[in-house]
Amino acid sequence: MILDKFYNDILFQISKGRVELDMMYNVLFETKINGKTLYKIDDKIKNNNSLFIPTLFINDKSSFDEALLKYYYKASDFYNNIDNNEQILTMLFNNATEEDFKNPINYINRYIDFLDNNIDLPEPTYISMLDSNIVIELKKEPIYQETPYALYIKSVKDSMYYNFPVVRFGISNNKAYIYAVQQIKDNNISEENLKYQKKIHRLLFKVNEGFIKEDEIDNINNPENITGISPSALVSLTIMLSIFENMNIEEVIIPTMLPVRYNAKEISYKVRINLLEKKGLDVENLNNIMHDLEQNHENIQRNLSDKFLRYFRRLEYCFSNIDISLLPYELDNNAHLKLKKYENCNNKLLDEIYKSTKNKTRNK
Repeated sequence: MILDKFYNDILFQISKGRVELDMMYNVLFETKINGKTLYKIDDKIKNNNSLFIPTLFINDKSSFDEALLKYYYKASDFYNNIDNNEQILTMLFNNATEEDFKNPINYINRYIDFLDNNIDLPEPTYISMLDSNIVIELKKEPIYQETPYALYIKSVKDSMYYNFPVVRFGISNNKAYIYAVQQIKDNNISEENLKYQKKIHRLLFKVNEGFIKEDEIDNINNPENITGISPSALVSLTIMLSIFENMNIEEVIIPTMLPVRYNAKEISYKVRINLLEKKGLDVENLNNIMHDLEQNHENIQRNLSDKFLRYFRRLEYCFSNIDISLLPYELDNNAHLKLKKYENCNNKLLDEIYKSTKNKTRNK
């Protein structure tokens, strides 16, 4: 029943770019089983240069089905508050890279591990710093996020708080995968709390102390420049990497391009244009709007990928135990970071945060 639904319904709709369940899901990729295309993607979609349409290669269907069913049942138990379990099948490959589509069994098994594994963290963990308490918590994530777990960090003082970016990560085969570092939006902040947040923001600029501004890598025309990095993101990643070292994790993998998520935005633009067309906008205006949307999306994706890597370049610059061993497409679609035993850091604040986290989260 589950496999029939996946092959005869979900994958068919995915080949069209939209899956209708409790709501519409924009998911698009091609599927080949033992070299044979399961459902042909419409030429109009396939020839759209703004889309990156990956191909799911199922070369060992028996093993693939076994992994798929195992994931489905584990995910059904983990995401026990979703309205429709078919979301599990629909959204499974949202976070796959091109390499993952070529090796889907490995990818599915990795996400099974993500469901099973998390960090051994006393909940919550407190670190006294920045004239506040930094609170570190591991939380389960909803199915639409990149990973089943995420690290939430905030500084608190009395009733005031400052949210650091959330780190979305997974652990498999003693390797850590970091998919996103995302800022939480705050709404309806009191004036008192806003003053506190501004104070923390000012204190965080200490992460720039000791940074050599004249270094070539700081040249704004250099594609590897590490300026303009969010101090709060550096703090979140410093805490995350310190926890990883305590877990004896020596390799961190950083996916930078997830084609299904990219396509979802492009498809949403097309749907929007179709609605405008029905309202009577002329073709020339519609084409101009679509071109602007696609160009803006491509620029945003490039900036996000570049900025994501720059976070880790900056940490590599600061910490002696962090080394980017491979960049995307040197081996696969990911960046690879080696994490060694902590020795030193050239920034006082990051050094204090790393060591305090390491002491607080060390297994007793």
